[in-house]
Amino acid sequence: MPRASRTSSRAGRAGETDVKVKKIFMRIVLAAVFLSSCSRIQTDDSGCFRDFETAVRSSKKTALDILVIATMEGDDQQSSQFLRDVVRSPDFRYVTDNYSVVLMDFSNRSFDSTVPPEGADRKSKRIARRNEAVMKKNALTSKLLNISVTPSFCLMTKDGCFAANVEFTDELSNPHDFLTLLSGYGGQCEAVNALAASAKRGSSRARLEAINELYDSTEAIYRPFLRGFVEDAIKLSSGNAEQSGKFLMARADISGTEYFLGGNALAAVDVYVRLAKKKSLAAQYRQQAWYMAGYLLALADSSQYETVLLYLSNAVQSAPDSEDAQAIRNAINQILGA
Repeated sequence: MPRASRTSSRAGRAGETDVKVKKIFMRIVLAAVFLSSCSRIQTDDSGCFRDFETAVRSSKKTALDILVIATMEGDDQQSSQFLRDVVRSPDFRYVTDNYSVVLMDFSNRSFDSTVPPEGADRKSKRIARRNEAVMKKNALTSKLLNISVTPSFCLMTKDGCFAANVEFTDELSNPHDFLTLLSGYGGQCEAVNALAASAKRGSSRARLEAINELYDSTEAIYRPFLRGFVEDAIKLSSGNAEQSGKFLMARADISGTEYFLGGNALAAVDVYVRLAKKKSLAAQYRQQAWYMAGYLLALADSSQYETVLLYLSNAVQSAPDSEDAQAIRNAINQILGA
């Protein structure tokens, strides 16, 4: 068999290289298409995100404020009407052009979707598990936002900070009316966004001051949405026992709240115990941490009253002359006298 010439060999190798390059190119194209499709399926047909975390990630790119909507379609007439007339209207795109919208539905139908039907195939089971995970996230979000009625609307900043509760009105019959209603709360979003922006730029001192202002101006029940800024404050306050203690306690409060509302009270107790044992923690915050550990343990398991008493006694000993010490002593006496 005759040998191939060098030229034909080089041409062959070049052809093989071209094929490999084309294959790699196709993989890149297919990957881009896949990623693009993944980003699209994060929203439903109305352009709404299914959970708050996904909306925050999107808003970090789009710089849109976040609108959280809570409904019970089919179980609540006002929710059903709002979804039909506003959210499912083609003009709802004007709302999603201005906000990252999260639609959390807590209807019986939505809860049913978290349980696979009898004899379900693998795909149906996977969808049910995904729906269950989303429902758990949304349930915690609704608790953190203190949502107790439907429909409810909450405006959050592009960083996920709480800005305002939007008052529902029966007169909402189309997306344009809804946008007009939301625009009335624009000033509140702007104010929180301005503080958040200040917390991200400038000197460490200036940023810490801005975070303090943001934290102090936020109602206590909505501070769990400041986790990222609290983490920044802990880093920025290194060497400042007062500021460091304040934000270490703030982080414990956020984690403790999330655990407690998520149904794991003992994990919440452990958050405060671990913080209280931190040697560098200022006395007043050590006292608060021990007190919260005792308080939550009493709520979670009253049979552990001896441990509750130990935590409360530790709280008193941490700062015996503080303003709160006597109130904690009184709590101890009440438990002993019960």
